[in-house]
Amino acid sequence: MGNFVHHLSGSVIAGGACSAASYYLFHTDYYDTAAIGAICAISGLLPDVDSPYSKPTEHILSISSALAPSFVLQYLSVYHLTPSQILIIAVGSFLLVRFGLRVILKHVTVHRGMFHSIPASIIWGCIVFLSFSHSPEMLRNMVASAAALGFIVHLLIDEMFSLVDISGGTFEPKKSAGTAFKFFSPSSFANFLCYGILFFLLYLCYKQSTMLQLPV
Repeated sequence: MGNFVHHLSGSVIAGGACSAASYYLFHTDYYDTAAIGAICAISGLLPDVDSPYSKPTEHILSISSALAPSFVLQYLSVYHLTPSQILIIAVGSFLLVRFGLRVILKHVTVHRGMFHSIPASIIWGCIVFLSFSHSPEMLRNMVASAAALGFIVHLLIDEMFSLVDISGGTFEPKKSAGTAFKFFSPSSFANFLCYGILFFLLYLCYKQSTMLQLPV
């Protein structure tokens, strides 16, 4: 499997390509262009959070906990919160993501389980799409696609390093081949849970998408 540097390098390159495409093809502004590249680069580290104490997990939790208060407060901005409420919500969001998410990941993920899969990449794309609810739909589609692409780049790099085992001078597939870029895992419960979440999030995205809504 690829290491931290391989995954980060691959996702940064993919993020650069996404940024360039969004800027030259869709004329996104500088901030949105940078955000698209950043979300792709960060997403390239995401599959490794199924190892709770790995370096990618530390980086992802740090970034997520820093961003969580901003997104939560954006959703709650219509309620005209007081400074005290803003403080409590911001600190609570930070602590919940920084420490609570690690506990959840430790108990519900298995290394190279369904978190390392194609449906998981689509789930991540859906989450990003829903998180950008206040943005134009074209931008939401671009950041969601960049997020899913960064995730998939990670899976592809893992598979590339699993295809050939050159240790000992032999060229043969490793035992881990096929465990990253997959649609199903040996666990029926994990498959059911993953696809249940996927279809639910796809439904939410459909309800929020004006491009996919059929005329009445």
